[in-house]
Amino acid sequence: MSAMSAETEELEPIGDEPWNAVQLRPVRAIYGEDMPSGGYVTKLAKSAHTALLKAALAAHLVVPEESLSLAYEGESLDESKTLKENGVSEPGPAARRAGTRVGITFMLADGTELGAARRRREALEQEAAVASQQRAEVERLQKEEAERARQQELAQKAEQQRLNEGEAEERRQAEARVAHRCVLRCAALGGSGGQELITATTATASEVAEQLCRELGMQRDAHHDGGLLLLFNGNPLQGRQTLGDAGVQSGDEVMYFWGEGGAAAA
Repeated sequence: MSAMSAETEELEPIGDEPWNAVQLRPVRAIYGEDMPSGGYVTKLAKSAHTALLKAALAAHLVVPEESLSLAYEGESLDESKTLKENGVSEPGPAARRAGTRVGITFMLADGTELGAARRRREALEQEAAVASQQRAEVERLQKEEAERARQQELAQKAEQQRLNEGEAEERRQAEARVAHRCVLRCAALGGSGGQELITATTATASEVAEQLCRELGMQRDAHHDGGLLLLFNGNPLQGRQTLGDAGVQSGDEVMYFWGEGGAAAA
């Protein structure tokens, strides 16, 4: 039997009067803030088996009952017996008035986690899980933003490339027009005079004939079938033949006349 001195925590009385005042102390003081240094105090009915004391302590600590064992003066208690039946000396009236309690020690099996420690660990794990989810969400948003920026950059580059290619094609066509520019002297066969026609050596005879028709205002109608035919050095220019292939150069003279199979303006 011992008197209470260190800090303790009081549990609800167990059973009905008459009681024995009991102080439960851990064998090893390794639980820190999760357990008072003086253990726990309670009242246990003299007629109650020590199993009830063990169950009450296990419930308070939030641990499995099988992980908990009780002892008195180094001897394990038989849970099916009362304190007295276990050979525990019960305090008399004077000792009870003096605050004397039956000193019982308890021990938790290795690896047993107190409810308070488990709640604290679970709270920390929950906080860590939430923080991890938040980090994952931030990373996901950052990746999405980076991907949007990358796609936007790719689209801008593609658009710039399209513009560059378009400008390059325009320059190429302009250079080609300059390089292939051809000014012809066109005169009607058997006629006099004539006019200049600005075209290109890459144009076909049919394209030149159609261009000449438009400039001369010559079109097919009810009285005019066929189309315009071209002659160069006395030889007819074939419809799909380019001026360059036919040897026509800028400054050359081309004769034209209206006939069957020729080209006409639309």
